[in-house]
Amino acid sequence: MVSQPDGQLKLLAGGTDILVRVKHETTLPKGLVSLRDIPELSFIQFESHQGLAIGAMTPLSRLGSSTEIIENYPAIIEAVETIGSPQVRNRATLGGNICNAAPSADMVPILIAYDATVKISNGKAERSVLLEDFFTGPGETVLKSGELLTAVHIPPPPESSFGTYLKAYRSCMDCAIIGVALLAVFEPDKETCQDIKLVLGAVAPTPIRARQSERLAVGVKLDDALIEKVSAMAAEESRPITDIRSAASYRKTLVVVSTRRALEAARTWAQQGGS
Repeated sequence: MVSQPDGQLKLLAGGTDILVRVKHETTLPKGLVSLRDIPELSFIQFESHQGLAIGAMTPLSRLGSSTEIIENYPAIIEAVETIGSPQVRNRATLGGNICNAAPSADMVPILIAYDATVKISNGKAERSVLLEDFFTGPGETVLKSGELLTAVHIPPPPESSFGTYLKAYRSCMDCAIIGVALLAVFEPDKETCQDIKLVLGAVAPTPIRARQSERLAVGVKLDDALIEKVSAMAAEESRPITDIRSAASYRKTLVVVSTRRALEAARTWAQQGGS
């Protein structure tokens, strides 16, 4: 969970990414230092007025079974369930998924939508960084030498809010071709969006907020015409590449489809009374 150049020590979280890179010699650290036996880095704490705090070494499987997360942040559960297999989720950690800084990381878009911040420590001082500002490029973050991501904090979920995470992939064990996270906050009429966050994964060097799309949806009702307009704008804001998983043009098409589905799900939730 600490980024260091090849030839230096690297910290080992779950190892589901770095051990593969070491095997294929795309990463050649001098050594690996496991964080597994540091209990202070593995926890889930929730308070209604303060929100959710998760230790960086908390396994994804533990997130998926947390009553506090299931009841208050169900979209996080959706993201967890898209990742690998049960065996992978037993090993993979939240901090590792974040610090790997893959543009396709599944946990990151929904955490950004929930306004998550990360806690960073160098052993002497601590600082907090908004998660959407944490990434600087593929595999790159704002972590400095000797710094460690220790925890993730998520504010209490807004009232009358609906969140979801949709992932497109070739098979259940594959990385995302694209990912779309949505958090929509509705007015008391349950028809008008008071606020909305739309976060795209695997379509740019880092996960991105589709801010122009968000602005289109705020203060108006989610009718069919608006949903189509917002979905098309999200595709325009994406900057995908063509690689072994997908063509850039196909990724843009998937952004339109997944954004539409996310918005339609939010509208249905609101029409049913927000339950």
